[in-house]
Amino acid sequence: MARNNKKSMFMPNDPKTLHKNLEFTATEQYKILRANLSFTIPENVKCPIIGVTSSIRGEGKSTTAVNLSYVLAENGKKVLLIDADMRRPKISKYLGIDQQEGLSEYLAGITEFIPVVHSEESGIDVIVSGNASSSAAELLATSKIELLLSEYSDSYDYIIVDTPPVNIVTDATVLANKVDGYILNIRAGFSDVNEIKQTVRALEQVDAKILGRGRF
Repeated sequence: MARNNKKSMFMPNDPKTLHKNLEFTATEQYKILRANLSFTIPENVKCPIIGVTSSIRGEGKSTTAVNLSYVLAENGKKVLLIDADMRRPKISKYLGIDQQEGLSEYLAGITEFIPVVHSEESGIDVIVSGNASSSAAELLATSKIELLLSEYSDSYDYIIVDTPPVNIVTDATVLANKVDGYILNIRAGFSDVNEIKQTVRALEQVDAKILGRGRF
């Protein structure tokens, strides 16, 4: 699989919730999350592949995926951020990346190349979702996603995968055996306890490891 690398100066559409524009307390939460990963990931895992998900929409999983990628890169790590939410993608919008072919086109066999957008400012590489697809779960179940993750894990210190909410569609659970674990995002004053419990049960049923719970 050949790579198609591009450079981009990210211009976040929601600067108050992204990276350097965050308040100190919010930034520290992401740094704590970064530190906690070092204790939950086995030392023999060269490139941890971490899924970021939530119970329902609106809990901030995509924001967490972006900000976690940033703080990891700030710590000297080479990071690839993949938008695997092919139903309602957010990463390209948040980072001001032009709409282009991405993960959905590659998994569907429409293109043989994965465009990788690189930000000189942050040091993050990004694979966007591509066009929205109603067959996202089926695409994520193919062997192509395993080949993609395997290839890129040789070149990165971390791969962060933004996935759809667990209680809405099955996409995140389909990826359970392809990632090293999940961060379950919880939004204070918004997330429902019963929804969270349902999500934890769904992840446990597919033997997914919950690495941490982001509360933002």
